[in-house]
Amino acid sequence: MKHYIFADESNINKNSRYILIGGIWVDEYTYNLVKEECRCYKLTVGWREDTKFNWKNVSNTALEKYKGFIDIFFKYNLRFNAIILDKTIVNLKHNEEKDEELGFYKFYYQLLWHNSSKSNEYYIYLDRRNNKKETRLGDLKNILRNEQFVAHGLKFEKEIKGINVNSLEAVNSKDFNLIQFTDILLGAIGFHYHKRHLKSDSCQAKIELANHISNNLNVKNLIFSTGKGGYKNFNIWLFKPEIKKASYDLHSP
Repeated sequence: MKHYIFADESNINKNSRYILIGGIWVDEYTYNLVKEECRCYKLTVGWREDTKFNWKNVSNTALEKYKGFIDIFFKYNLRFNAIILDKTIVNLKHNEEKDEELGFYKFYYQLLWHNSSKSNEYYIYLDRRNNKKETRLGDLKNILRNEQFVAHGLKFEKEIKGINVNSLEAVNSKDFNLIQFTDILLGAIGFHYHKRHLKSDSCQAKIELANHISNNLNVKNLIFSTGKGGYKNFNIWLFKPEIKKASYDLHSP
């Protein structure tokens, strides 16, 4: 059966301490059910099918619609995984090319590698972003697949030694409701991690939506880490580099 990953990033700006990358892992059957329910929900609340839910646009007037939308995520018990990078201890330029964009995609690799099964076939959709290097997504796909030539009798044939990624592409998130789920969840996690909910001028609707997500998870807030392995279906991995290494060993699982 096909499996899909719908991923996004959040708090990619110089003023944020934490960078978040996350996604939803789902099988084809469940995805089709969720996709149809999201379509019907948007029409039911009077919005168009291509209306985009995202954390940035959470407001008091739309709060209940956002709660109803994210409730679909919890109804189907979808699997969510995220990695959080603390910029006070993680330097994205700490790599062989001293390139911040390369560092970013190395952590994208970590997220995808550690949460995917070699027995599944994956179709991966990332929210579109502007990359300086056009081959970033192709490089990421190739590293995840880790194809190698293996001897079969007198012939050498390519075999996938990593994850079976059929396709990996950047898309417009307005066309993918599960990327919109990811955007909202990452936004809420970043909201709590940066403690913006404690500020006097904080958006009340965002406070309520983040609390709504926390309540669905039976946690006080979203400031927690399940570690690399995670547990159940909602995993937050606060990355901590190993001090003994000279650099982040991000090419190997």
